[in-house]
Amino acid sequence: MGSSENPAQNVLPSETGVSNGWRGRGLTPVWKSLLSPQTGQQALVIGNVPADLLRMLGEAGVQMQRGETMSGPVQTGRFDLILEERPGWKANALRPDQASFLSERGRWVVALKGSPAIGVRGWWVRRQMRRRGLGKVESYYAHSALWSPVVLVPLDQREPFDYFLRLTISGGSLRRWLILTVFQVLVHLRIHAGFLPNCIVVARRTP
Repeated sequence: MGSSENPAQNVLPSETGVSNGWRGRGLTPVWKSLLSPQTGQQALVIGNVPADLLRMLGEAGVQMQRGETMSGPVQTGRFDLILEERPGWKANALRPDQASFLSERGRWVVALKGSPAIGVRGWWVRRQMRRRGLGKVESYYAHSALWSPVVLVPLDQREPFDYFLRLTISGGSLRRWLILTVFQVLVHLRIHAGFLPNCIVVARRTP
């Protein structure tokens, strides 16, 4: 789906440059694997998504529209991707019918960032997505930074997160034991995502 327009024309001038923080670090493929961009796809971008990520989508042939510029009715199933950065409780351009914008195989990706932790916002986002008919919702922790991750850690399965903690926790044996014990309790209660500095929520329609 999509038109024959040049994708670069749909990116704001300030978004076509490349910031010094990403170039040459080889980290873009992590987000690329999550978004799976393809030529002709239509994407709705909401919030302060980094220029390098938008540039990657444009180079992949994805045609983008800013959510802040939308008004009036939107065609059902128009977008293959909704990419949203949500710094606080409210989205920049959240609409009650936003889930209906997605195509049948589309995905809605919300990036959350907190200081020092995201709190219950991840739970709230997942709940809102499910209430809007998106049955498959997955969560990831982006290590070690939200927009330039080295690895994505699945949060919906205990084993990958536990393995990640054991590999990355540094310090003395007492400190490691304490952190692992605390997070094992949080994982058991299924609230560990709220104690992390970021979370990426990916929602799709149930097949």
